[in-house]
Amino acid sequence: MAYPAFSRSLPASGFTARFIEAAATRIAAIEGKYRLVRTRRALEALGPDMLKDIGYPAVEAKPSMEIEAGLMTKLTSMR
Repeated sequence: MAYPAFSRSLPASGFTARFIEAAATRIAAIEGKYRLVRTRRALEALGPDMLKDIGYPAVEAKPSMEIEAGLMTKLTSMR
C-alpha cells in the first residue's frame, strides 16, 4: 500500500514536501547514530585477540604514561 505523502506526485515545494524531507533527514540521522552505537558496543564486547583478527587497532597501541602517586600533590603545592 502506497501512502499519498510518499508518492512522486508531490510538488517540489510546499509545506508537505519540506516536512517529509526534514522528517526523513532526522530519521536517517537517528538511524546512523543507532548504527554507530551498535557497532561500538559490538567492538567493546570483543577481546584483544578477536580485535586483532579483524584488523582493528590493537588495545596496546594506545599511548599511556605512568605517574607517581604523590606527583599531583607536589604539582599543586608548587603553584
